[in-house]
Amino acid sequence: MKRSIKLVLIIISLSLFLFLIARPFFSAKTTYFKVEERPLKKVIYASGYTKPIHYVLIKAEVSGYIRNIYVKEGDEVKKGAILAEIEPRGVPAQLAEIDRKLALVEARLHPNSDYLQSLRRDIEIAKTNYLNEEKKWKRRVDLFKEGLISKEDLENAQKSYETAKETYEKLKNQYEDTLKALQTEKKVLQEQRRVLTSELSKYIVRAPESGFILKKYVEIGDYVNSFLNENKLFSLGSREMEVILEVDEEYAGLVKIGQRAFLSFDSYPDRLFEGEVYQIIREIDRSKRSFPVKVKLKEAPLLPAQTTVEANILLEEKRGLVIPLKALREENFVEVKGRGKVKIEKGERFGEFVEVLSGLRKGEEVKVYE
Repeated sequence: MKRSIKLVLIIISLSLFLFLIARPFFSAKTTYFKVEERPLKKVIYASGYTKPIHYVLIKAEVSGYIRNIYVKEGDEVKKGAILAEIEPRGVPAQLAEIDRKLALVEARLHPNSDYLQSLRRDIEIAKTNYLNEEKKWKRRVDLFKEGLISKEDLENAQKSYETAKETYEKLKNQYEDTLKALQTEKKVLQEQRRVLTSELSKYIVRAPESGFILKKYVEIGDYVNSFLNENKLFSLGSREMEVILEVDEEYAGLVKIGQRAFLSFDSYPDRLFEGEVYQIIREIDRSKRSFPVKVKLKEAPLLPAQTTVEANILLEEKRGLVIPLKALREENFVEVKGRGKVKIEKGERFGEFVEVLSGLRKGEEVKVYE
């Protein structure tokens, strides 16, 4: 009797143990996934920053103290707008002296100027004297032939004639030389004025093109030295932005011109912006092990330069059959409802799913293992 009780107890205990061990297997619910076709996108991730498509760094062309600043960061300016003034030092005084000399030369060159009229009067007097001496000399020649005057009188008359002629010719040549000298001086002064005017214009800092003031590097009273590298005044950029992405070097052979890119910005958390790859810099940055890719935004939000960007570059887009990774067993076998074990050919992984190239049909159900 005791043996029977003991056996029963052992059997009951063993049965209870087996039940407790097997309960999870009997109670576990089998999960199936219906094979479906989905849009599949193959992308690569990259991060980067924004940069104006047109970017200009405005530097000081002359040295001096900043006298005035007319813009602040973020201002929109038109091409040619005055941004700042640099103290021009002695240039205005030099220009005023050039203008004074130029006015004097131009006044002397005027046809009715007292200066030229005085020179022409001297020429007329010399000409009259020359013609009179010529007549006297010719009369002396006739009188000498008739023996009415001595040879000495003839020679004196000839000498007076030649002197008068020489004086006349000399004054004429001097007049022409004076005109040429004045015209040359005028050209020299005009060139000096052009150079000084150009130099003076450099003290007025203007916008080389339309855009936005991205950064202001100086304040009123600062001294800028045009001979140093640190002579930056402003940076100017266009509203239109491009995105510079740093793509990992292992994807160098995959990125191509014209590929679509989907970008996100912290300042627009609920929006995704589309762009297009338009330039690939085929030079690896060894320190970052990446290469720059430029993306042009189709609809550019208003963003400051150097804004951080996260992006996915679309390499391939298609439709295909997918199943969960958890449905896949060793050697690419899956458990198909109604068919049992089936070997499939898998494609690429897309997150928690894997593409099925062959072996399954749309709508079939595969077992998912937890």
